[in-house]
Amino acid sequence: MTVDLENDLRSDRCNSMELVVPKLLDFFDDHKIKATFFTVTSLLDKYESEIKEISRKHEIASHSHTHEWLNYNNSEYEIKKSKKKLEEFRIKCFGFRAPGFIIIKDHFKLLNKYGYKYDSSMGVFFPGRYNNLLIKQKPFVKQDIVEFPMPTMVYPLINSGMSYMKLFHPFSKYLPKRYMFYLHPWEFLNQNDLPKSNSLIKYLLRRNSGKKAWEIFENFICKKNSRWVSCEKYAKFPHKVKKV
Repeated sequence: MTVDLENDLRSDRCNSMELVVPKLLDFFDDHKIKATFFTVTSLLDKYESEIKEISRKHEIASHSHTHEWLNYNNSEYEIKKSKKKLEEFRIKCFGFRAPGFIIIKDHFKLLNKYGYKYDSSMGVFFPGRYNNLLIKQKPFVKQDIVEFPMPTMVYPLINSGMSYMKLFHPFSKYLPKRYMFYLHPWEFLNQNDLPKSNSLIKYLLRRNSGKKAWEIFENFICKKNSRWVSCEKYAKFPHKVKKV
């Protein structure tokens, strides 16, 4: 179970930290779910106590420092700065997830350089962002880094994430579970609490928000018995991670 902890819908505010995260943590407690919160570390300046509270029961990993998409000018800064920031706040960090699942050629080299143990930045396909059609859909080791690729529910476009579950509802409720799921807390905000935008993608991401999002999420997670753990915990299951 993975959570991308970031500002609401690529805005400069994070209402979801107060309006959604506490309820999400209660849901995880009730269903014995342990998650990895891939956290944009600039949030620590305003939400130190909230993020440290999350870390008491769940894993905190890096989702970059500023949530800017990675390129050859900023990748090393985002990878280095976010890990250092978490360590300054005495939060251990083993994993990284790139914003938008966009990485550069030297991505794994940089992760090794700054002491990361795993990554979750590779999606299969998104027009204009990434194209990894031959990627494995289960964890594997690449350049000494455990990679948790984003699996798909319907190859190659529908990723195993809350955004897709909401967008394609009600058909998505029949889709199978995969080994990993991801969500953003802002997806559970009511429409009035989400930032306004004329962007088509942001308009689609707002679909089935609020109460409907909770309904979709709870029905999907609870429809079958399953055990949800953090990435750090999953990486310790040697039979689950393949070397390539």
